[in-house]
Amino acid sequence: MNDSVVISYSGQQVSVPKEVADFLEQDRKREQAQEKQNKRHLSKSAFETVLSSSDCVRRPVEDAVLWNLQLETLRKAVDELGEQDRDLIQLRYGGGLTMEEIGTIYGVSKAAVSKRLKKLHEQLRGSVK
Repeated sequence: MNDSVVISYSGQQVSVPKEVADFLEQDRKREQAQEKQNKRHLSKSAFETVLSSSDCVRRPVEDAVLWNLQLETLRKAVDELGEQDRDLIQLRYGGGLTMEEIGTIYGVSKAAVSKRLKKLHEQLRGSVK
């Protein structure tokens, strides 16, 4: 990544490229301007109460950008795994095989497959944060 910026999203600190942070900031400012305009044009009514309640407002653009960024980071992390680890993930999640079926393929126990998958989950989870 180029220059990374840490932003706060849903109470968590997330590292994103500067371009993404700038885009999200512009989107936030546009949303604030729209809310300000809405408040000017509406009288004190139930509609204004609903619009000013930011807890229920979703941010679909921000959600989509961050989701895609996490997905891209996860893909890169999987690509950096060894061939056997990538195959294991492909069999379990791409092929939908059970741990017992994977164990049969590799000649190991279900517990060994489960333990290896758990380690991979922890490793991948650490790269996506």
